[in-house]
Amino acid sequence: MKERIASQKRIFKYVLLIFAIVIIIADACLLIMHNKSFSESENRMLAQAPKLTVDNLMSGKFMTQSDSFVADQFPLRDDWIQLKLKADRLLGRQTSNGVYLGKDGYLIEDAAAPLEPSYSKNLAAISLFANTYPELNMVMTVVPNAVSICDQLMPENAPIRDQMEDLAYIQKIANISLDFVDLTDTLKAHKEEYIYYKSDHHWTSLGAKYAFEEMAPALGIDPSELITDYDIITVADDFTGTMASNSGDFSVKDSIDIYMAKAEDFQYVVEYVDQQKKSATIYNSSALEQKNKYEVFLGGNHPQINIKTTNLNDRNLMIFKDSYANTFLQFLLPYYQSITIIDPRYYSDDCSKLISEGEITDVLFLYNMNTYAEDNSLAAVLLDE
Repeated sequence: MKERIASQKRIFKYVLLIFAIVIIIADACLLIMHNKSFSESENRMLAQAPKLTVDNLMSGKFMTQSDSFVADQFPLRDDWIQLKLKADRLLGRQTSNGVYLGKDGYLIEDAAAPLEPSYSKNLAAISLFANTYPELNMVMTVVPNAVSICDQLMPENAPIRDQMEDLAYIQKIANISLDFVDLTDTLKAHKEEYIYYKSDHHWTSLGAKYAFEEMAPALGIDPSELITDYDIITVADDFTGTMASNSGDFSVKDSIDIYMAKAEDFQYVVEYVDQQKKSATIYNSSALEQKNKYEVFLGGNHPQINIKTTNLNDRNLMIFKDSYANTFLQFLLPYYQSITIIDPRYYSDDCSKLISEGEITDVLFLYNMNTYAEDNSLAAVLLDE
């Protein structure tokens, strides 16, 4: 009996020793490798080593930032995420790192709860903005995410927040001041099609196309004038997006299609204001060589983009948007003389000046529900705070 206890103690000591060695090696690697600033797999900036100051210590920021630093910079972090995914699947779990493990290989982002008080403040700001410019044709849509549209892909009995209630509330408030277009029924009618990426949180070009056709009347576009003839080009078939990165499942590959309208003698110039550069296309082919291939649309997100077209119809559109609009834009182009694109998350100038200088006639608010629920920047831009 004593010998067995002594043996167990020795084993326990060895386990502790091995564990300590692993931690020491990990810490040493962490000190050497901590300058990694960006995660290609997760497409985001990584936390850096916090500064040791009296203020940071007293406020508790140092410990909070240290936790984020260690979590982001831990050696072989991507391998640990994939290991956790395998464990989650073996245990029959429905999620991995907050991502639903859906059917047919779909990785689906959970529905986000509205972040107050910015959620209500944004709605109030939109109403005030619309009332300030009653002469403009203002349209708004908030796109439901795959978690609410593609119920056939969700794990059985998954606890899902009801985005339909959130959308109904937004529509009720927004419709007082502008034209809100609910895309729920349109997207649900096509839920068996490839309207959301399997590995990413965005909708596909096909999903955006169906949405555009539904929104055309509200945007003042005559349905009889809608372009139906496109060159559809598959520019990538190996895209792995944010949901793959978050869950650690890189087995699913998505294809990315672009839709080029066959419009006679139609040309345009894209100006990226922040980069002070111009392009003859909204498509950024260099993005196809990187991890986040979704950036083929507009090269990602920018504070302000100005587009001038050869369609001289005196219709000038301003868009307040998130990244869902990047795909949507390819369908808007042939119908406007100019399009001014504002991403409030990065924009800090006076948008009222842009409205007058750009002779804006139409305004579109286009967000997906999850981004809109957590956005804390739109109100400040609209109210010029």
